[in-house]
Amino acid sequence: MKPGEYLLLEPKPLPAFERGISKETRAFVLDRNGFTCQMCGAVAGEAHPYDPSRKTRLHIGHIVDKSMGGGDDPSNLKALCSICNEGARNLTHDRPSHQKLLIQVRRATGAGQLEVLKWLLAKYREQAAGMLNNQER
Repeated sequence: MKPGEYLLLEPKPLPAFERGISKETRAFVLDRNGFTCQMCGAVAGEAHPYDPSRKTRLHIGHIVDKSMGGGDDPSNLKALCSICNEGARNLTHDRPSHQKLLIQVRRATGAGQLEVLKWLLAKYREQAAGMLNNQER
């Protein structure tokens, strides 16, 4: 053989690494997390807030890394964009408190606040209708 050539022992190459997370689990975690990065809030398919030249692509990351004993069950998984996943390196960031979220919404423009309301109503339509019905009684 010439330099740089090699002979495959098997016709089908083996994957570089074994995927331990099933398609069903990936779909469940992405849906549970609202197709949103759990570190920066970027939404899948939209321009990334930190790099508008890139569309947001989500990955599945471990809360407790496998190297530290974490598993592949959904309770130990979260959606991460490619930018946050590159920098994660076994770091776990706390979610913002409801007070911090409310402060951010209050600081937003009226149009931004309406977008938040639309998103919340779409996500929690049934619960919101139930709350309104209970208030009318």
